[in-house]
Amino acid sequence: MITTIKLTPKLIFGPGALNQLTDEAKAIGRKKLMIITYPDIRKAGHLDRVIKLVEKAGISDPVVFEKVMPNPRATMIDEGAALARKEKVDFIIGLGGGSAMDSAKCIGLGSTGTKPIWDYIGYMGAAENPPLFIQIPTMAGTGSEMNVAGVITDWEKTHEKTAIGVPDLLARVVIVDPELTLTVPKRQVAAGGFDILTHLAEFYLTAPENSFVNDGLKETMMKAVVKYLPIALAKPDNMEARIQLSWASNVAMSGLARIGDNYGTMACHGIEEAMSGRFDVCHGEGLAAIFAAWIRNIEPARKERNLMFARNVFGRTDCDGATAFEDWRDSVGMNLKLRHLGFDLTYADEVGAIALKQQRTQINPTPLTPKSIGDIYRTCY
Repeated sequence: MITTIKLTPKLIFGPGALNQLTDEAKAIGRKKLMIITYPDIRKAGHLDRVIKLVEKAGISDPVVFEKVMPNPRATMIDEGAALARKEKVDFIIGLGGGSAMDSAKCIGLGSTGTKPIWDYIGYMGAAENPPLFIQIPTMAGTGSEMNVAGVITDWEKTHEKTAIGVPDLLARVVIVDPELTLTVPKRQVAAGGFDILTHLAEFYLTAPENSFVNDGLKETMMKAVVKYLPIALAKPDNMEARIQLSWASNVAMSGLARIGDNYGTMACHGIEEAMSGRFDVCHGEGLAAIFAAWIRNIEPARKERNLMFARNVFGRTDCDGATAFEDWRDSVGMNLKLRHLGFDLTYADEVGAIALKQQRTQINPTPLTPKSIGDIYRTCY
């Protein structure tokens, strides 16, 4: 099997890494900057710090767009893109969690033309003179800084949540400073940890064959989450835990973890995104709620890898991977049910049909239908 990995972003990683933003912004060589974030980032002090660092690079009066929300709306993206066009923005910094970095990519793409961002769903061509990007995550979770995808929701019309992925949206520079994650509320720390783990576990569990190197890489990153997420929750100022979670997050959505000789799929993410697009569920919490049920859905086709997941990630030989995951999930206080997250069971099959609009749900190890996805939701209610 031949695979291609494009590892374009320059990655600057470690405590204090944000201080290198001045030099990197100067090297970008563009002057009209837009910083895309959400209000809590200003409250945490990160926005003012970024503004001061880019001012040292000779970039004055950056445009600040801080209207990002969880499960970013397409209408918000269109508003940001219109502002970027008006201000002739040629350089964008995404500052925050996955929603901010996804929004930065999509606003940058939308700013290159006048079409609504939803028109770019399924588009994989080139963007015309796109801005350059620096991505700065402030939490460990999505790994959005390392890929070309931006996940958005058509909230006002269909409630469909899906990804836009255009190669030109890959960041020029990624700055991962684990010190920034110290301000993240505990609930978001936990949700981010489950996003990291499931990114890796979905590829791992759905891979059609074993691979010594790729399986080992994923297992190590998953074990890092299993070990360090409880520490970060119990001792929020533990820098070693923050470093390990930040690195696992970064690798989980890079080409290194996603492509090799046993490439897997991400159907569970599609199943969750459908329900978070419909009911505004926190993505990591939604994954925590449904992941074990999804594992049981694919178990007939991936029995051995399910057992490997229990044995090699959780150190369990007395149960399968779904049970091992549930036990660990409960031990860190994430025993969530969909009824806790605002899911209306009346719409289970309808949301299942929305999930099937995503390409990733088409390649699940076991065939999915609106009813079988609805059954996953019902099981987790």
